[in-house]
Amino acid sequence: MRFSFLLARAAPYRGPLLAISALTLLGSASMLAIPWLAGQLLGGVVSDGGAQLAPIAGLLALALALTTGLSVVAAILSAHTAGRVLADLRLESYTHIQQLPLGFHDRSRQGDLLALMTYEVGNLSQFLTSTLAGVPAMLVTSVGAVVLLFLLDPLVGLVVPLLLPLFFLGLKLVGRWQRALASEAREADAQLMTLAEEDLEMLPAIKAFAVEQRQRERYAAVTQQAFALMFRQARIAAVLGPAIALFAGLAAVALLLGAGPGGEAGPRDAAELFSLLLYAALLTRPVGALADFYGRLQWARGTLARLEDVMALPPEPGFGQGLVIGRARGEIGFERLTFAFPGRAPLLRGLDLAIRAGEIVALTGVNGAGKSTLINLLLRFYEPDGGRITLDGQDIAGIEVQALRRQFGLVPQRALLFNGTLRANVAFGLPDASDQQIAAALKLAQAEEFVAALPEGLDTEIGDHGVRLSGGQRQRISLARALLPDPPVLVFDEATSMYDLEGEAAFVEACQTALAGRTVIIVTHRRASLALSDRTIVVEDGAARVIESAR
Repeated sequence: MRFSFLLARAAPYRGPLLAISALTLLGSASMLAIPWLAGQLLGGVVSDGGAQLAPIAGLLALALALTTGLSVVAAILSAHTAGRVLADLRLESYTHIQQLPLGFHDRSRQGDLLALMTYEVGNLSQFLTSTLAGVPAMLVTSVGAVVLLFLLDPLVGLVVPLLLPLFFLGLKLVGRWQRALASEAREADAQLMTLAEEDLEMLPAIKAFAVEQRQRERYAAVTQQAFALMFRQARIAAVLGPAIALFAGLAAVALLLGAGPGGEAGPRDAAELFSLLLYAALLTRPVGALADFYGRLQWARGTLARLEDVMALPPEPGFGQGLVIGRARGEIGFERLTFAFPGRAPLLRGLDLAIRAGEIVALTGVNGAGKSTLINLLLRFYEPDGGRITLDGQDIAGIEVQALRRQFGLVPQRALLFNGTLRANVAFGLPDASDQQIAAALKLAQAEEFVAALPEGLDTEIGDHGVRLSGGQRQRISLARALLPDPPVLVFDEATSMYDLEGEAAFVEACQTALAGRTVIIVTHRRASLALSDRTIVVEDGAARVIESAR
């Protein structure tokens, strides 16, 4: 796995990252002086009782203070840079995932995407600023300690590098296990997030069917799986680091026995022996840290692979490319249109339909006939397998997709509202709309009366998905939102399904004038809404059959 993807995102912060590396390198250099100074100090205390050791003690204190200060500054700079990189990664991944076709989201689990965009990229930024940026310091500390050991005792300095390949071989073998384990743990965490999100979304149904215990047991099973994987990772980390430190420590003890008084290297004075011991102890620190680094590296490789796979997907066709059009007249044509969902039989088979500008057309037919699919193709949520769709004679495949969608006001079958005020939800497509414009849209959607009755009016918080509103109220707010930008084409996908008969009749009466001059497509089975149409189109057997309206 190449790290070019991550390094490219870190390029704007190469200055701070180099500064972090420089600070950690200086800290390592300062740390390398500590064992020699400490050895001299301890040797002096043993040999002459500590006389005339004040200069060495002062230098040792200075080295300790410098190492600590550099570490503090590096940690603060690392936290700041990690936060900046994290913000960029989150924004880039969010923006790209938002631009991917709906077909991708239909195939993906939301929990996976949420996990990737949030804590996984967070850990990735920490890996970059803390782990990767600290590698040069670990290498300097390791190489410096080996060189200084060699200067103090050539035998020790020659034997230590011969032991390191055994260490890295062990890491390689353990790393293969860690990589698979990290992938399983990430999958379990993503599944937990997906289940939690689904259960919160389905909570009314869960309570209605009294299946709280069953859902709890389902969540508990995945929680236990995630815990087991996490604990296995923790056990490996708990054993691996100390085991490597023990290995390095025992090797140092064995070497010191050979290098001390009576060993092959001959006698050593106390200062050199103390320094030799401290350098050997210092060497265990970066060697042990490399074990932790290798585990983090395996995790980062998995996250980078997933993130790079998602970011390599092309955005939906026409996003940022194509003809940017002004306000359309609203003439729509479906020519020999064919479409099938992946792995399923064709839903539309050579459908032809022409809708004149300013015409009101009702689409009806049995469930699953393809009415809503036709709307999704018109708005380019999906791409047809064959044929084409035109707007004012222009193939919509050549129109920039956002410019195309601004021509439509869509009221979907399920009201898509967010946690915020009524005002913010109505003005979602036109955020700078005046109160007068909002009031006019609410009046047309037959929502003016219930909004006025609320204590806080337009400033009422409606909760997640508009949970504090009734089903009919949510749909009326969704309708007002579609009407507010004054689009040339309105699309109602069962927009009046939540109205009672009286409310629907009032809506039809109000729309008689308001919809004049617009192209309107109404997907409905309701008789009152069908009365709005100039023509009724029955979609069946993958084609369209026209029934002249009684209007």
